[in-house]
Amino acid sequence: MNKARCHNKCSQIIPHRLLWLLVGMLLLCGLASAEPLQDVDLLSRLAKAPTAREYPNDNAVWLLREMEVSLDTNGALTVHEHKLLKLLNAQSLSLANWQIPYDKSAETLAVPVARTLLNGQAFPVEPTQVVESALYPGLAWYDTLMVRRFPLPAAMVGATLEVESTLKRNVPRMSGDLSTRLQLQDILPICEGRFTLRVPSEMHLAIRFTGRQQPKISENEHGGYRVYAWTIRNVPALRLNEPQLPSANDLIDSARVTSWQSWEPVVKWYANLTAEKAQLSDDLRKAALARTEGCASAEEKIAALHKMVRQLPYVAVEMGDLSDTPHDADEVFRRNYGDCKDKATLLRALLQAVGIQSDYVLVRTTERGPLDRQLFGPAEFDHVILAVRLPGGDRFLDATLADAPADRLPPGVEGADALIIRGKGELVTLPLSATADNKTDVRVTIAVKADRSAAGTAVLTYTGQSAVLQRGILSAVTNDQYREALEGTLAPRLGNEVALDAVDVQHLREPEQPLVITVQFSSRAFIQPAGEQLSGYLPIFMYQANRYRSTHTRLLPFQQHIGSTLHEETTVTCPPELPITSIPAQVHFTSPFGEYRDTAVIDGQTIRFTADLTASRGQFPPEMLEQMRQWSSTLALEGRNQMQFFLRRPDKPRT
Repeated sequence: MNKARCHNKCSQIIPHRLLWLLVGMLLLCGLASAEPLQDVDLLSRLAKAPTAREYPNDNAVWLLREMEVSLDTNGALTVHEHKLLKLLNAQSLSLANWQIPYDKSAETLAVPVARTLLNGQAFPVEPTQVVESALYPGLAWYDTLMVRRFPLPAAMVGATLEVESTLKRNVPRMSGDLSTRLQLQDILPICEGRFTLRVPSEMHLAIRFTGRQQPKISENEHGGYRVYAWTIRNVPALRLNEPQLPSANDLIDSARVTSWQSWEPVVKWYANLTAEKAQLSDDLRKAALARTEGCASAEEKIAALHKMVRQLPYVAVEMGDLSDTPHDADEVFRRNYGDCKDKATLLRALLQAVGIQSDYVLVRTTERGPLDRQLFGPAEFDHVILAVRLPGGDRFLDATLADAPADRLPPGVEGADALIIRGKGELVTLPLSATADNKTDVRVTIAVKADRSAAGTAVLTYTGQSAVLQRGILSAVTNDQYREALEGTLAPRLGNEVALDAVDVQHLREPEQPLVITVQFSSRAFIQPAGEQLSGYLPIFMYQANRYRSTHTRLLPFQQHIGSTLHEETTVTCPPELPITSIPAQVHFTSPFGEYRDTAVIDGQTIRFTADLTASRGQFPPEMLEQMRQWSSTLALEGRNQMQFFLRRPDKPRT
């Protein structure tokens, strides 16, 4: 009896699967070749390493992240990294499968140290376990991008993974200059981070820290080199589980580094980099002339060629030279895919074929925040479009998204800071669409029957950025799947137990036209008992789930990417057997995030409901969280019974 109890207790403490996992790890330790640790400093660091109790919300913790970036007098760049990662729980064991990407066409990679540290012993990676393969197999353009993978042996909870790597680039991307961004934060916490920048002594670097880390920089000269160094400690993990966050890349604490002293050399560098990329071939010229046949104006030609390019599949890889350099226009045309700069290059060549000149534009998308106009470097930008030279001024074109027409810059690009690659460089803020142009118009008609069922029609018309976003949601949906794709979104907004019977979508692949979705729907129990009365719900298309219910202090900014409007007109007609007794009261409220108003009136046996919502574009600081909670709560109609209206039961006499 006692043995049985003991066995049951052990089963609760160590589940069978975990027990076998631990046994497997112990066997692995026994099989892996071990060597005693001799490094006194490393042993001391491991002895002082934090435990899982100190990081209850993290799977692992970086004990050390060390990076040294060296630029020699010939422009060769070397990045040496040394990392120590302690595993805190079973979920962290997958981190032992290490991988390092690199570009074999211009870079060499060495990994002199790769081992697991446990109980004063080091378990090095077996050379036979190291595998190198293409990072993107099957994509011909990217066949020089490789990834080196290896499993660190004897990895178990409490062990520390140690990896040192050296990446050397002998062919300079930016001859004699440096522009980069170093991440000082990670999704895992960092106990200590050390950073060193080593450049020729005649070079001076501008370094800006973004985020909460503002370390002190040491600067000295040694052996003909200028050395910048700083240390960070106890950096918290970056949490990205909040809604409407800006890009993760710009939320991470970072150091932005550049050696350039003005925008002029940046423009010159990019102009030289792309000088031969938009060359016209006979095939391109023929394609451009064929596509614009019958076009009477420059605007018509631009629209036709933009449509041709934006329909190419978007494939992006930002690594090595591919971070900056587009492929040749003719190559993009033949392979029929590309990223933003590839598409811009192809469009530039096609425009040139019909006599329209354009320039590249480097864009810092709005997700990354405003541009620091005194920090000169291409690393500040993350997108490429075109500025078309027209008699009335520049016309900005972005052919990246298939869902955005020629006369509209996509969300995240409109309103962004940008650098036109022309002359000495022109810094501009890209034009914004008007809030009134980004509209959702909703018209709903519902007929309630005496048996409390209902049937109706909803017509939703999207224009501007609202159409761009909605098209993005539906772009991968085929015609026979529209109903299934929209059921979960639209049906709950239309009322009790609504099912979509038929869905028609017009102009999905024609972004120059408004997107129109027409829905036929029905409900077998649209009207339901509510105490001594009956009730139903008015459609609520401005409804959004309250994503800000959490009472936790918000650490990061949140944003609304576009300014937009929604206008809803709904009529609900009830039979004489079900007299309408009450409707929702009129509401009007404003906030920094927008404005909302509605009204409902009874017209005989018909309820006429109108609602208008304006959402303001902007990025908002964490301190405004409580206001956002209130705004979101009101939009979610909490406390308003979700737009409930009431009817008298047929068996109840009029009072």
